[in-house]
Amino acid sequence: MEKILDILERNVRIYKEKVAISENSRDITYGNLNALSNGYLKKLQDGGVKAKDVVAVALECSIEAIAAMIAILKIGAAYTVINKDYPESRKQLMREILDVKFTIDEIMEPDRNLADEWTCVPRSPEQLCYVIFTSGTTSLPKAVGIPDRGILRLLQEERFGFSPDKTISHISPLEFDASIIEIWGGLLSGMTIALISKTEILNIYQVEKRINQGIDMMWVTCSLFNFWVDKKPEMLQRLSHVITGGEQLSLTHVREALKYTKVINGYGPTENAVITTLDVMENSVDEIAIGTPIYGTETYIVDDHGNLSTEGELYTGGLGVALGYLGNEERTKESFVTWNNIDVYKTGDLVRMNDEGKLVYLGRKDTQVKINGYRVDLQEIEYTVKSLGIKNCHAFVQEKRIYLAITTKDEHLSSKLKQILPVYMIPSKIVYMNELPLTAYGKTDTKAVYNNYFITKSKKIAQIIQKYVGDADKISEYKNIFEFGIDSIIVWEISREINHQFNSDLSFFDIIENPTVHQISNMLGEEYYAANNL
Repeated sequence: MEKILDILERNVRIYKEKVAISENSRDITYGNLNALSNGYLKKLQDGGVKAKDVVAVALECSIEAIAAMIAILKIGAAYTVINKDYPESRKQLMREILDVKFTIDEIMEPDRNLADEWTCVPRSPEQLCYVIFTSGTTSLPKAVGIPDRGILRLLQEERFGFSPDKTISHISPLEFDASIIEIWGGLLSGMTIALISKTEILNIYQVEKRINQGIDMMWVTCSLFNFWVDKKPEMLQRLSHVITGGEQLSLTHVREALKYTKVINGYGPTENAVITTLDVMENSVDEIAIGTPIYGTETYIVDDHGNLSTEGELYTGGLGVALGYLGNEERTKESFVTWNNIDVYKTGDLVRMNDEGKLVYLGRKDTQVKINGYRVDLQEIEYTVKSLGIKNCHAFVQEKRIYLAITTKDEHLSSKLKQILPVYMIPSKIVYMNELPLTAYGKTDTKAVYNNYFITKSKKIAQIIQKYVGDADKISEYKNIFEFGIDSIIVWEISREINHQFNSDLSFFDIIENPTVHQISNMLGEEYYAANNL
C-alpha cells in the first residue's frame, strides 16, 4: 500500500503550479501549499513535537488549517481538530484524553523559497493519522483514532470519481469526518479543493455562483442536500455528482435531484473511516439503499444470535476500521470485537439485504426509545410520514413525548398516521415549519426545533427568567419572581427578552404587576404565542 506522504509529495512535484485550494477571494498552488506546510513544520519542530504525538488544530476551515494538517503528518504525528467555539471545559477534556502536545492556532504566510523543500518522518499505514470526537452516551466524548490506511483505501474506490481534472468542494467543518474525503481525497488525487465558507453554504445564490465557477463534485449532509433541493435543485446540474450522507436520505429529494445530476448515497460511521458503503443513483430510483462496500471494506449482517443473516446489525471490517476509542479501553472492547475470527466494528445500525444485493438502512438500535413501556423506532415514524407525501420531517422525544416537525402542510396527517401506526407511535404534537433548522454540521438541530416550535409558552417564559435569577430550579408557574431578589434592571431585561421572543409589547410595569410565569403567560395571549410559532 502506497503511503500518504509519498502520494502527496508526488502531487506537489507534478502539480506545483496548479491551484490546490481556492477560497472565495484567494487561492494557493500545490507548491505554495507545500511551502506553507513547511512553515508550520518548523513551528512543530521548534515546539518539540515528535513522531506519534497528537497535535491539535484550532483554526477555522481555511488554507492554513489544511497546511497545518500536512505539517503534522510530515513530522510523523497525528492531528485532531478542536473548534475554538467549544466550551473551555470540553476543549480541556479533549486535550487531556489525547495528551495533546501542541496546538496550532496561528495564521502564517507561505515562504515561497520553501516550495521545493520536502522533509518528512516515514509513516506506516497502521500509524494514527487523525482523531475525531463523537458524542458518547455519557458526557464524555469518544476519541476515534483512524490510521493512515483508513484514508488510503478511499483513494482506491472508483465510485467517488476522484480525478486530477476535477474540483471538489470543501463544505464540512474540520471536526466532521466528511472533511477527510474533501481534503485528503482532493489533495491525494491532484484535485483542486473549492472551500465554501459557513456564510456561503446557506446562501443558495452564493453556492450556485461557486458551483458555476467550476466545482465538479460535492459532499453534503442529507439535511443540507434537502435544503438545496427544496430551494433550487437546478443549480446542481453542472455537477458530475453529489455525494450525500450523515442521515437517512429522502426519496422525494433524491428523485428531484436526479433530474439534474447523479446522486451517491455515502454511508459510514466515523469508526470505519468516513465511508463504509456507497450506492450510485442515476435516472430513477424506487428505494433508498446504502449500497455495497467500498474498496478494502467488508460488511456482515448479524442477527441477535451472532449469525449471518439477511437482516440485523451491521458489522464492518477491513482497512477502514479505527484503532479504537483512544483512552477508553472499556468502550473499545464493547464496539471493536473479534467475530468469527474477524476483527470488526459493531455499528449499532440495523440493515437488510435487498433483492439487488444492496444494503438498506433500517435505523439505529438506539433510536428505539421506550414510551409508556412500548419500544418505538423514531425512524419508522419518519419513514411513514414521508410515505404520506411529506417532503421532510423530524421525529424526536422530549419529556417522554413524541414530537414531529414537518415541512409540508397536511391538516389531516395525524388522522392518516392513526390508520397506519399503533396509537403509542402517534406524535403528541405535529408542527409545520418552512424548513428544518440545521446545526453547524449540517444536521437537523433538534434543540432549535424543540425550543422554537414545541416548548410550552409558560416553559419558554420560565427559561427566559432563569437566565436572570440565581436559584433557577425553584422557578415555578405561580412563584413571584421578586422572591429571587431581582432589581429593576433585571425586570427591564426580562421584559425586553420576552418581547423579543414573543413579538409582544409588555412594559416594565406589566411585569411588576404580574410577577409570575402564569400571569405573564396570560398577558401575552394566544395571538402572540401563535404568531411566534407560525
